[in-house]
Amino acid sequence: PRQSFVMVKGAALLLPAEEALEAEPPPAAPPGQAPGRQEQHLRLMMQLLRPQDAIRLAVRLESARPRRVRYLLVVRPEEVGAEGETALLGVDFAHEGATRCTLGMVLPLWSDTQVFLDGDG
Repeated sequence: PRQSFVMVKGAALLLPAEEALEAEPPPAAPPGQAPGRQEQHLRLMMQLLRPQDAIRLAVRLESARPRRVRYLLVVRPEEVGAEGETALLGVDFAHEGATRCTLGMVLPLWSDTQVFLDGDG
């Protein structure tokens, strides 16, 4: 269930376990991005999480540094009633082909949290 994503132009959306994707050809990779690279990034980012956590949304961000690859993740535990434990994570890859990533930001989202992203996020 944690492997089911829909990816469109740099964004990935986790699908519920009961939904199945229809077989359709994968979209063309953006210029300069190898096929399967985004899937590799998602697998590497999932390794940063605790076993009970799941990525609800992953969006590739524009970076001020030309080679750096950045993602913004919405993460929440898979347990029932854990909706109040949602967090935003900023994840960085040194370059497109990097085989590891680092956490650059952790922001817990509380019921009264307002988030404004500007510039490089």
